[in-house]
Amino acid sequence: MVKAYESVHKHRKKVNCAAKEHRRASDVVAKTRLAFRAASPGSSKRDALGLSLEQAKQVVGRAAEKAAIAKANMRTAKAQARAVEFAEAEKLRKRKEKVKRKEDLDKAIKAFVTKWDRERDREEAARDAKRAKKYAIKLSGLVSSSGDNDKKIAAAVAENAKATARRATKARKKRI
Repeated sequence: MVKAYESVHKHRKKVNCAAKEHRRASDVVAKTRLAFRAASPGSSKRDALGLSLEQAKQVVGRAAEKAAIAKANMRTAKAQARAVEFAEAEKLRKRKEKVKRKEDLDKAIKAFVTKWDRERDREEAARDAKRAKKYAIKLSGLVSSSGDNDKKIAAAVAENAKATARRATKARKKRI
């Protein structure tokens, strides 16, 4: 990119030099024309000034041509510099886009894994609740046949198991 702008700078210098040369040649033509008009008709000085005027016009034409070529080269160099700048910006944009896509993918994977783990935990909780419910039913059957103190302990365990089963069932209903 630096080279492209150096090229533009170099061409700008050439354009300035060519423009100065063209202005100088135009000034010479103007002075020669004034002198030619001032000279008396038929004199040898007028003939010499006529030849000099023709040569000066040719020099102006060549200088104008050089200036036009230099300007065209400068326009080309500017266009190349803009193209290089655009290409650099595009590369940078694509690089940023690639990084963003990777971050989005990582985020999506993380969200999926989190959701998957949550569902698996709910299913495991539901299974545990089912087991606890069965265990509570068995315990309540045992409570009726065992002693008073054991009855209280077994009733508390059964109540806890039932509560766990209810929570797991609610979690399963939410998921569905």
